[in-house]
Amino acid sequence: MAALVFLFLIFLVPNAAHADYRLCNATSYALQGAVGTEAAGEWRSQGWVKITPGACVSALPGPVAQGNYYVFARSIDAHQGPIKYFSGTERFCTVPKDFEIVSRENCALRGFESNDFIRVATKVGDEWTTTFSEPRDYSLDQARIAGAQRLLRDNGLRVPKIDGIAAKNTLRSVMAFQRASGREASGVIDDGLIAALIEGAESEQAKFGLNLCNKTEYLVWAAVGFTAGDENRSSGWIRVAPGECAKAIKGKLTQRSYYVYAEAADAKGAMVKQGGRLLAWSGTDGFCVKTTRFEIKGREACTTRGYDERRFMRVDTGGKALFNVPLN
Repeated sequence: MAALVFLFLIFLVPNAAHADYRLCNATSYALQGAVGTEAAGEWRSQGWVKITPGACVSALPGPVAQGNYYVFARSIDAHQGPIKYFSGTERFCTVPKDFEIVSRENCALRGFESNDFIRVATKVGDEWTTTFSEPRDYSLDQARIAGAQRLLRDNGLRVPKIDGIAAKNTLRSVMAFQRASGREASGVIDDGLIAALIEGAESEQAKFGLNLCNKTEYLVWAAVGFTAGDENRSSGWIRVAPGECAKAIKGKLTQRSYYVYAEAADAKGAMVKQGGRLLAWSGTDGFCVKTTRFEIKGREACTTRGYDERRFMRVDTGGKALFNVPLN
């Protein structure tokens, strides 16, 4: 999915109130979190746990039993704009849906995505909490309000600032959403409101974007090229399971033309051949790619800059706000 990687502050603190490993969300985004572990030489990653703004959830039950854990989080697709990543340098395997994966090696060859987790040095035997935060440094209460503000925007309501302050403008927008969704216009920002706002934002996102739809029996890895301002960009890799669609561009499409490259992989991770030819979807427009997840600015001099180059096919959306690209 087209996205930008942002760096955020992570606060790592022991917590004596819970006998588990918890993830807390002090950001204005609803997050999906994952955890990686190593025990007796076996690496394992598992997710996703949903963490609403201002909330804390258990990621792993029981006491912390080792010195290093690995955490990762991403903003949910329901939000407008690029995905926000809370990542580090330790690569683990993931998939878009709930997962538990043994080993962190050869993720793509096994049909998995990979993401860079943050290493957390814990005290053996102690409970632990990792809190994801933004540079604005919200408290958990402020994060819940800021999250509601962002989600109100995602639902098309006007909120002047995302600042974590429940001022009159924010409360008016909350009550407007409550009335429009058939709820009591109480102005209260609680878990029920956040859940309803996420549901509404998901419905809004479903109306827009560029979807890649895999009509084959194989796993497909795809990338998308587009223009951001005066700059060409490419983004990938997007995992598209057989018979499913994956969103490559979020939000209302603002350009008539986008560019797509995709290739099918078999159960061993090798490119599929049909009739002696590789099963790929390509064209004549060159964009830069690399083997791992990427967001690359510019499409010139790919090799000189250390990237590979692929020939993308041009997709004409006809000016539609929502467009599906079939990969047959």
